[in-house]
Amino acid sequence: MNKKTLIQVILIIFLIILIYLVFKNYYISSKPTTELKKDDNTVSKNDSEKSDKNLIKDINYTANNTRGDVYLLIADYGEIYLDNPELMFLTKVNGKITLYDGESITVESDFANFNTKNFETTFINNVIVKRGKEKITSDELYLILEKDEKDQNSDKKDENLIRLSRNVFYEKPGYKLSADILEIDLITKNINIYMMDKNKKIYATSEIK
Repeated sequence: MNKKTLIQVILIIFLIILIYLVFKNYYISSKPTTELKKDDNTVSKNDSEKSDKNLIKDINYTANNTRGDVYLLIADYGEIYLDNPELMFLTKVNGKITLYDGESITVESDFANFNTKNFETTFINNVIVKRGKEKITSDELYLILEKDEKDQNSDKKDENLIRLSRNVFYEKPGYKLSADILEIDLITKNINIYMMDKNKKIYATSEIK
């Protein structure tokens, strides 16, 4: 075998080895990665479809108690809890209570937990309440009109009630105060304000005219 032929044989062998390495690295090794990505996309799509089935847009509920007070609740979105279909998590929430004598109270918040059976609602985050010239803000608000008489465990003292808690700030013309808890009795319309710690005092300011 002459020198020229030997060089050609060596080049051919080198070329075969190079092709094998390229095929092994870029085709064989990449195949599992492609399948993995495909599986990931499938899972993501299923999760999205599952979430859409539990999400309801443009929520609108109306309820009333035996006195004739009407409670209207509106939200941009509602997500049903899978473990309890009677409960919903609401987003961008607005509520309005129109009392039997025509007086109204409005409530708004970023989120809320809502019971579709008894209309018990807990407004959460950036809560704003307006009643006449009064404005009240807090981190959380609990609202219930009337509880089911069949429920033996229900506490009747908590019905027809609005209870604001955590960073409560109340204001009306010429008067401001901050406290831990503020309750509005929807029957008597009286306001009860107090601190969780009895050693702490309610902070209030008023303007002297």
